[in-house]
Amino acid sequence: MEKSKAQGEWLEEVARFWPVAKGSVREYKQKCKNKGCARCKSGGGHPVWQMTYYQDGKQKSKHIPKWLIGELKESLENGRRLEELLVQAGLGFIEERKRESRNE
Repeated sequence: MEKSKAQGEWLEEVARFWPVAKGSVREYKQKCKNKGCARCKSGGGHPVWQMTYYQDGKQKSKHIPKWLIGELKESLENGRRLEELLVQAGLGFIEERKRESRNE
């Protein structure tokens, strides 16, 4: 099957969205195992980052190291942009096929 104009444009656009991810990220506080930790004794806990996502219909989560949070947030934003691009690609495909069918 020959690549359509819309498909070629879409592939060029998709290449701009790396790194990409889908899910959400949150920070929460967690107590450590150190019994003498002043931060945990005061109730503050330590900041922990977690990415939540769906896989095979099940909600899952993954610990994220602090140094990776900025890149992950960028990846998630790129994921939202990519989802919008998918919607636009679908609409473009429909319009392209409608034009083709009128010309047959």
